[in-house]
Amino acid sequence: MPSFISQNSVFFSIVFFFSAMVSSVFAASHSDSLAKVHGLTVEARIEALNQIKLVKRQAMKTDSLFLAQEPDYSKKLFVDSGSFVVLSQHVEQQATKDVINSTLFAQLAASHDYDKNTQLAQWYKRYTEVMSIQGWDISDFDDSALASVSTDLSVSEAIFDVLKTALTDPSDKAMVNAAISALKKLEKEGPFISLFNHSAIGANRANFQSSFVTTDQHGLVSMNLGYLVVGFTDLSTTILFLRVKEGESWIKSHNETIKLDYDVFNQVRDQVIEKLGDNARSQVAGIDL
Repeated sequence: MPSFISQNSVFFSIVFFFSAMVSSVFAASHSDSLAKVHGLTVEARIEALNQIKLVKRQAMKTDSLFLAQEPDYSKKLFVDSGSFVVLSQHVEQQATKDVINSTLFAQLAASHDYDKNTQLAQWYKRYTEVMSIQGWDISDFDDSALASVSTDLSVSEAIFDVLKTALTDPSDKAMVNAAISALKKLEKEGPFISLFNHSAIGANRANFQSSFVTTDQHGLVSMNLGYLVVGFTDLSTTILFLRVKEGESWIKSHNETIKLDYDVFNQVRDQVIEKLGDNARSQVAGIDL
């Protein structure tokens, strides 16, 4: 998968058929995944994690930069392989690290088994299964879509726009707005964009995630997760700076709230970190707001 986007025109004939199918496959894959992991003992989860294999990616120019040190988990915006994660001010650094590592682990596991660009339903099902094995409890399923958006909207705005509708705290909405502003300021050929493009962009579409993470009054971690698919007939810029226009591009999005069960994750954390190895540094980067 390339780490940059060619400026040549891209056209794919199945794009609109695919966009119509996204919502239905999401609902079915979720129920199947949950049925397999609910009620598993910790021992069974550990054994399942032992069997998981992670995709090996080609070396990138950004590796030397990101491998030099562990990510700064005090930051509130991260590129996490093919995902952007925003965290509220209430999320502590250990919880931040747990969220980043567990979501990265699920991405790499799903990408080992399936091609995200051509097998999206299977990829999403596997991603959800691995998240569940680690202790993420999926709830409040909410499927929403932005298809053939008529307004002049950039992808950098759209990826978090779907999440803002679920937020009620003004400070959380302000954090998301700050994240959008930060993404707009990133260098189009810089290391953060290259890292994201490498995991999110395929030959004929872009598939990626955006998340907003917060904690409740008891310190429990929850994440509003947005899964996005961007289709286009012409791409002359980096995907984050693409402006969605009716007849030229579309966005489909799936939105849900998931919660992390620390009774489970506390017992599998070390195993997840060990299996991630250098991926926990080479595929994660904190971004200044």
